[in-house]
Amino acid sequence: MIRSGFQKMTIEAVATEAAIGKGSVYLHFDSKEELALSCIDRMVEDLLGQLSTLAAQPRPAAQRLHDMLLLRVMHRFDYARRHAHSIDQKLATMRTPLLARRAEHFRREAAVFRELLTGAPEPGPMAEALVTATNALLPYSLSVRELGRRADLSRRAEQVVRVLVAGIRFLNPHSDLRPQPRRRSS
Repeated sequence: MIRSGFQKMTIEAVATEAAIGKGSVYLHFDSKEELALSCIDRMVEDLLGQLSTLAAQPRPAAQRLHDMLLLRVMHRFDYARRHAHSIDQKLATMRTPLLARRAEHFRREAAVFRELLTGAPEPGPMAEALVTATNALLPYSLSVRELGRRADLSRRAEQVVRVLVAGIRFLNPHSDLRPQPRRRSS
């Protein structure tokens, strides 16, 4: 899929690449669309694992939240950039099933953020808002030209994430999401 693009990819080529029979591929995937969607599912599983690892680190919650939000954007960007030449084809062909899966992916990502925000007022809606706010920076919201500029996206994501974390700190004055007081140097 990366080499040929989605339109030119065939189940037969996948089977040949995997050194298995075409029928074996069909035992696991009903179509090439399902195969492509499973690749996205696998990327999201990896992302969820990395988000959970960051959430569990023994650092202030604000730092973990910041890093998690940036990871959410940049992980998808790096994945999609490898598919940039065929991403529009893929999205057009698989729009309906992709949107259904994407909703579930976002729900699961929000659950990881909700765990981090436990103790904050309305952690569920707050976690969903974080996912929604960063969705504008995800690959399917970007043009192919923007997919080629990682540094630009990283800079934009950093700005958005700072605003989001500052807003949560403001809404949660008694949590460790508050900025840490600066220590005076002796």
